[in-house]
Amino acid sequence: MDSITQITDILNSFSKSNFKFTQYIEFFNLIKEIPSSISYRLNNIEFITHLEQAKLHIEWLCNYFDDYINPELKKNYNKIAKTKSKKESMVLYADFSVDKKKPIFDTKKPEQMSFNDLIKQSLEQGKEIKPVKRRNNKLIAYKGLCPSCGAPDDYIYDNNGKGTQFKCKVCSSTFALKKTSSDGIGIYCPYCRYKLDQHHDRNGYLVLRCPNYKCPNYLHNSKLVKEGKGEHLKTSSGEYLLHYHYRDFKFNLKDLAKPDNNIKTKVNLSNIANHPKTLGLVLTYYVDYGLSSRKTSLILWEVHGIKISHQTVLNYAEAVATHVKAFVDNYPYKLRSLLSGDETYIKIRGKNHYVFFFSDPVTKVITSYTIYGTRNTFDACKAIHDSLSHYDTIPDDMTIITDGNPIYNAAQLFFHINGIDFDLHQVIGVKNLDEESKKYRPYKQIEERLNRTYKQNYYGTNGYDSLDGANTYMILYVAFFNFLRKHSTLGYKTPVNDGLFDEDMRIYDKWLKLIDLSNQYNMN
Repeated sequence: MDSITQITDILNSFSKSNFKFTQYIEFFNLIKEIPSSISYRLNNIEFITHLEQAKLHIEWLCNYFDDYINPELKKNYNKIAKTKSKKESMVLYADFSVDKKKPIFDTKKPEQMSFNDLIKQSLEQGKEIKPVKRRNNKLIAYKGLCPSCGAPDDYIYDNNGKGTQFKCKVCSSTFALKKTSSDGIGIYCPYCRYKLDQHHDRNGYLVLRCPNYKCPNYLHNSKLVKEGKGEHLKTSSGEYLLHYHYRDFKFNLKDLAKPDNNIKTKVNLSNIANHPKTLGLVLTYYVDYGLSSRKTSLILWEVHGIKISHQTVLNYAEAVATHVKAFVDNYPYKLRSLLSGDETYIKIRGKNHYVFFFSDPVTKVITSYTIYGTRNTFDACKAIHDSLSHYDTIPDDMTIITDGNPIYNAAQLFFHINGIDFDLHQVIGVKNLDEESKKYRPYKQIEERLNRTYKQNYYGTNGYDSLDGANTYMILYVAFFNFLRKHSTLGYKTPVNDGLFDEDMRIYDKWLKLIDLSNQYNMN
């Protein structure tokens, strides 16, 4: 045989033929007596000869497998099973632990002895601080004095091996060439008042750590680990979190308040050549029924006799999105103190982009819907900020439900630092392995159904050519979902049920009324 594929094809063919032949034989068990015409055929010498040969061939194949094939399979079974289990294992999210105690912020730099005083003090103690010995006379990127004690660069060495962070051998202070938010204000450990060092540079924040090995917090955690009581300090990597950690974010609330996108249009809706009803029909087919721009153009011609191009459909959609966005984003929704969120991906020119959906699972109102090119801490904070901005006053019992992605833990910490608190409950995986997942999974599933409903429309559009185009469609979809789409769980009413539309209005007329309401809001 040239390959194992030929063997499996022959065996599969044999299995199918054997099943078919068995079905013929089972028919004889259903009848009391075999007719003479059939009995004559069964007693045919040629038939019996082939049957006996088939029996011998099957016995030979079975013996061959028992003697040679199965023993080898058993030897390699464990290796195959282990390899398969590794491929199918689920990769868990990374740990995100937060120290409860806040650090000390101080704009005044702590008093630091000068280089000469430190050298003199070390000599009095019988110790001499010598310049750094560099391997192969390798120079470091930093040229100058230590910003803390004024030691020359002979006493400064590369602290992380990357030329971005340096440490003074004389005063033990660390510093970096690149200015960070922690350089303008001192951030100190609340247990020992040591200045926190940069430990990691994450996407969206810096991880600062207390470097003091005599810190009371470090000594306490080390003692717990030695006594076998430090399991709560163990991370998914198998290490223990012993030092005090703090996260210094690279953005603030003002950055989150900036608009996500600035979609512009060259189309003036008051000057379009077609009848306003045509505009309503375009939005109905393109958004409500999730048809592509080309199918929308085709159905308008073949059903309604209206001749417009697919590019005109896209131009109309872009123009309407710019009109209704402010109205959709700033409408006084009647929201509860519970929001659920989830992110899903879509393709834009073949690349993954992410939609952060947040909504009220009771009223079904979508509060956040922007599409981002990434899925990081800033995007999660921006999505939550967009949702919280709908509240005049954030409720004391504000609760947000998400999946186990640690970007939401980071977002909760960011808002806590800025004086905005809410309870975060995370539903992990697809099975209820903990009480929190069991309790809050129904709310999370509501958000997943929202993702699925949007995807049904997204597939019909045949994808997007740009991020602006994707967000244009998303604005229209949320306007439709919040104001025009009737939900069975709401008794076939819309999420916003404030009497904005007459019950007998056609859907294309409701779109025109929504555009009119948006124009009034923009003028005011």
